[in-house]
Amino acid sequence: MSAPAPQGELEDLVVVGHPFAPIGMGEHLRSTVRALRAAGLKPGLLDVYGLDRGRDLDLERVYGPDVTRRLSRSVNLFCINANEVDEVCARLDEADFARAHNIIFPAWELPDYPQPWVEKLARFDGIWAPTGFVQDAIARATGRQVSRIPLAVDMKLSTFLGRRWFNIPEHAFVVMFAFDFSSYAARKNPFAVLDAFEQLVSRRPQAPLHALIKYKGGNPDSPERKALEARIARLNGRVQTITQEMSDNEVKNLFRNVDVFVSLHRAEGFGRGLAEAMALGTPVVATGWSGNMDFMDADTALLVDHRLVPVQAGEYLFPEGQHWAEPDVDQASRLIEQVMDRPAESRAMAERARRRIRVELNPKVVGLEAVEALRTR
Repeated sequence: MSAPAPQGELEDLVVVGHPFAPIGMGEHLRSTVRALRAAGLKPGLLDVYGLDRGRDLDLERVYGPDVTRRLSRSVNLFCINANEVDEVCARLDEADFARAHNIIFPAWELPDYPQPWVEKLARFDGIWAPTGFVQDAIARATGRQVSRIPLAVDMKLSTFLGRRWFNIPEHAFVVMFAFDFSSYAARKNPFAVLDAFEQLVSRRPQAPLHALIKYKGGNPDSPERKALEARIARLNGRVQTITQEMSDNEVKNLFRNVDVFVSLHRAEGFGRGLAEAMALGTPVVATGWSGNMDFMDADTALLVDHRLVPVQAGEYLFPEGQHWAEPDVDQASRLIEQVMDRPAESRAMAERARRRIRVELNPKVVGLEAVEALRTR
């Protein structure tokens, strides 16, 4: 580990990771960069793999001008996970890394941080975590101080797109969920959303109910994906799927065009989809456990009760001895129905949520927290 760099060298900060990748850790980096910019810094961006340049013109326009080819010799912030550390560091200049103050800002989704990854974090001078849930997990595993720096949420749109753009029925009540198979379907729990929606359809067969499931990743021939598609087929055309890659602006507009966002997750390190729906004023029904509880409560979301159950082998990384939430699907179905039946009340809750995100996860607020953490490292 290097000694801390002088406080006056933050103008040389470089953020390392995946600035153009359409993945969770890509947005993890981008939200951090937006926050740092809002606080007055202009960090360089080191795109470690360079695989996604030019795929999204909005991202290229916003982040392309600050791409650099090498580490800072003062301060580097790595928005990567521990399993990437060896490969990422192998691509970088060892002398620059050794000279600088290096911070890692990983994600994680279970109560205990994996011991095999603790030694990877030991290469860094500082550790950040996006929520108290992740902060506690890493601090217990490493015995080190971990700074909690939230992920900023800023849902500015480059253009407005309506339901017609996405082929969503104009007059339907639309229930949405989005997930990535690479984030483990067992954790994201899409079948629970479909179960809750099917219960609602059985109670209200004449209502204009429409579910929208956006998912990506997963081999089309995998048993997991085939099981999901078979489950969707059982709902007789009431479920629309979106599997193609979308631009950042399209994804934001999609969240804006639905009536309720539902996440019956078993665990979240942060819960970006939930925070983004809240920021856009879309009512949220969500499991009331894990990282998302840093920014939501009973005043800003309809929280689903749960019981804690063991994580089974194959359901997630390092499952031994871990537990996560099993949400109450029956209650979730009733809460979705509540959003439909009480529109004024639901809009008021969504507006409270929008204000909370705007205040607590505002890029400038988060950016000032990040700058303070950098200066006091």
